[in-house]
Amino acid sequence: MPFIDSGKLGKLFGIDIHIGVNIFAILMFLVFLFALKGLMHSFKTKNILGIIFGLLAATSFGFFSIATMLTYGYPILHH
Repeated sequence: MPFIDSGKLGKLFGIDIHIGVNIFAILMFLVFLFALKGLMHSFKTKNILGIIFGLLAATSFGFFSIATMLTYGYPILHH
């Protein structure tokens, strides 16, 4: 899987922080951008259900894409 690594930035709560981007993080970020586009369209048309689902999708996919990038893309299971 293609992977871009910037090196170790530091440690936060016992987790090594890197900026790592893999295909999974890029795909989640693209879904986040599409969720934002749908959220803006829902606000324009005053669609309450679309606003709710857009907010849920944007927050969940946005959080997990950033978290995946900051934790190097893969969990480290050995020391």
